[in-house]
Amino acid sequence: MTKSVRANQTQDFKKINQKEQFVLKVSMYCALILAIFGIGFGIFVKSMAVIFDGFVALISVALGILSVLTSSYIYKEDDEIFQYGYGRFEPMVNLFKSLILVLVCVYALFDALHSLLNGGYKVALGGAAVYSACAFIFCAMLFTYTHFYTRKLDSDLIRVDNAEWRIDCVLYLGALVAFGTIWLCSFWEFAWQKEFAFYIDPALLALLSLALIFTPLRIAVANFKDLIMVAPLELDERITKIMEDLSKEFDFSDYDTHVAKSGRFYMVEVNILMQKNFQVKSLNEFDLIRERIEKALEIPSYKIWLSVSFTADKKWL
Repeated sequence: MTKSVRANQTQDFKKINQKEQFVLKVSMYCALILAIFGIGFGIFVKSMAVIFDGFVALISVALGILSVLTSSYIYKEDDEIFQYGYGRFEPMVNLFKSLILVLVCVYALFDALHSLLNGGYKVALGGAAVYSACAFIFCAMLFTYTHFYTRKLDSDLIRVDNAEWRIDCVLYLGALVAFGTIWLCSFWEFAWQKEFAFYIDPALLALLSLALIFTPLRIAVANFKDLIMVAPLELDERITKIMEDLSKEFDFSDYDTHVAKSGRFYMVEVNILMQKNFQVKSLNEFDLIRERIEKALEIPSYKIWLSVSFTADKKWL
């Protein structure tokens, strides 16, 4: 790869990283606005549920700070302490954040089931409905915003934030549906109408939390695999195909490959067994093979740790 291409890739990843940090900061500050609004509005309408929701939003602010810090370090060059760079912090943070979201869904599910088993509860309309409507519109805007940049920047950090806003959106929407259903029930004159209204909100909360838990759970599993360095199947198949083609062209005796993924970064190790009578005209031939492998992988240089070694002794494979 030429110096000009590397320079262009470096400029690209700096722009991507700056944009990623900007989006994460917007998400974090918006979570702070939601928290202040929730606590303030809850105090105004004297609703402990709304106040509690505002304090929960403060947790999102703390998690947002963690994401911004991770993004600022993720492309930092390796040093004496972290000699393989700071890439491992991304799956650690994403795993932690996604597990928090899983716990929120589990807590909501068990709380809803507990309420259902104990006769449900009466939902106070009015102030809570106004808060839910405002919060839903706000979260829907942030969900759309983060979803756009999740696709554009392919950032797992933004993807977790997007999952968080999605959960908030659906829960607030569920609350609005419950409020609307309870309001409609007030026009009915059936004997069981009042008792039925007590079960609407917890039943809806149980269904939504059960449906929502799969998104953060999927993110948690993916990032856990990165932490324990499970080989990504697609990358393993790609490097195998590349080495099979190069082996035919250069007549390698054998080769061995190891691949791993850590967040957005990839680690690829290739050990090549050369023929005993292999004639090397210059070291540039080895570098040419390295360049061929890097180019065939089609991964930007700032996202890959590629190591290619050559040996004539099979024990080094």
